[in-house]
Amino acid sequence: MGLRQMSPETIRWTTDHVQSNHGIGVLLRGKSGDILDGKSFAAMVHAFGAWIETDSEETSRRVHNALVTVVTGTEESVKVANNG
Repeated sequence: MGLRQMSPETIRWTTDHVQSNHGIGVLLRGKSGDILDGKSFAAMVHAFGAWIETDSEETSRRVHNALVTVVTGTEESVKVANNG
């Protein structure tokens, strides 16, 4: 018996969405294109330790702003990937 890990899911940040407020942007989930909001992300973090890896500090800042991670208590779950 072992642990079964879910496959990583690609998310996309965009300001070109009807629900993007004041240019903050929204995160769209992989194949479905559904919005990943702060409440849903917080539930995933608390349920199974989800996190988001980004390619830069700028992208991390955008993700933080889009998800309002401070309010949801998930700011430590958005990380810049170490590709080096």
